Amino acid sequence: MLARIRAGGLSLPPAELRLLESEPTGAGGPRADAVIEACWEGQVARFSVQVKPLATPKALREAVGLARESASPPETYPMVMVPYLSPEKLDELAATEVSGVDLCGNGALVVPGRMLLFRSGQPNRFPQSAKLRNVYRGKSSLVARAFLIQPEFAEVKEIVSLLRRRGGQVAFSTVSKSLKRLEEDLVVGRGGGSIRLLQADMLLEKLAANYDPPGIRERFRGKCALSAREAVRKLSSAARSQGRKLIATGAGSAERYAVLAREPTVSLYCTAPPRELLAAADVVVRETGRFANLDVLQTTDARAFFDPRDEEGLPFASPIQTFLELAGGDKRQRDAAEQVRRSILASLNAVRDDGHA
Repeated sequence: MLARIRAGGLSLPPAELRLLESEPTGAGGPRADAVIEACWEGQVARFSVQVKPLATPKALREAVGLARESASPPETYPMVMVPYLSPEKLDELAATEVSGVDLCGNGALVVPGRMLLFRSGQPNRFPQSAKLRNVYRGKSSLVARAFLIQPEFAEVKEIVSLLRRRGGQVAFSTVSKSLKRLEEDLVVGRGGGSIRLLQADMLLEKLAANYDPPGIRERFRGKCALSAREAVRKLSSAARSQGRKLIATGAGSAERYAVLAREPTVSLYCTAPPRELLAAADVVVRETGRFANLDVLQTTDARAFFDPRDEEGLPFASPIQTFLELAGGDKRQRDAAEQVRRSILASLNAVRDDGHA
């Protein structure tokens, strides 16, 4: 990136950018990676630039801090440079009166009272710079979910242990890699001998935005004469006798955590083929999609069975799984998801209060 600057590869039309110094020397304090001059509509300003190879929230925050420390207005103003800056990140920078430029032609020049230029919309020509593991999707998301159960851990092996106790078999290496990304996003932080959740609201938002439903191998819908409680009890017993897993879906667990009027349909995830499970449970069901009151979905997705909640022998999905399934539904379900979200946050606050008691 520094070579690109030295070769004159930095551009932000209609402003003209010119390199004045590359890796300048200085006495004390953080050093700039470069000093550039910007000319636009008769205004000239110099910027102390901090260069970062990635634009994760943590990296960008560190770059902003260093840029501010190395700048000395009005001689030089703070600027950061990364391969790509999205419109949202440019907004964040401009709001803090820090300039930013990327290698794609996007940028914001901010000199309080003198200059304000904003240019965005150029595509990311360096997608590999942002190609990191999505820790909010798939099995990796279980690491993020662990912090919504217990907001603070002493060490990584405690997270691995909690995941295994709650039904999530995640490798130590996967946990370590996921933690690194969560730290980059400023969702969790390390310090004082602990790994702790920093932004629970943001974590829930990211999990919901990236949620993909469990993959379904086989589905059975039908009409059962038994009561919902009796049907689930018999199916759960049959699943245990076969060494299989069975749990209510998140949507099917909604009434346990929120006020939600819904049709009386029993909706279940199981690891066994539905017809095989129904036969083992000796539950007579007429297969039909019309007025069905039993919906059995076969999946091996660990997220569906993670952190189960048992109530009088009936297996319910965790509040987190319930929130994620409802958050992507219709307005009625989204309203219920908000109730569950508030409950999750209240539980986290209670855990924190107990920890400081």
